[in-house]
Amino acid sequence: MAEKRSTRGVLGSIDRELARVNKELAPYQALLAERERLLAARAALTGDSPTPTRTRRISQDDVADHLATHPNSWPADIAKALDVPVTTISAHLHRGKHNRFLRGPSGWRLRPHA
Repeated sequence: MAEKRSTRGVLGSIDRELARVNKELAPYQALLAERERLLAARAALTGDSPTPTRTRRISQDDVADHLATHPNSWPADIAKALDVPVTTISAHLHRGKHNRFLRGPSGWRLRPHA
């Protein structure tokens, strides 16, 4: 029985704190709504998720593995296949463009081994 009271007490504290935070955020609702509209517009142009989410981390090796089986891929295609934002793929391709990846007229591929 003491455990239920303890849990209720914690939940009550959390609810009170949430109410306080919500009250402080109330003046910013219009600004938050505008932010959501801008994120949706950006997502429509980039193909990314309209709301920023914690994305899984990938490495250049993951991009290279994809290009090994899908040469001549564009960043948007790679991002969709690996379920990450296009910007993540573009960053990996850009960092590896002098030694690992090569951009051609049909998309990106692995550089041949020297």
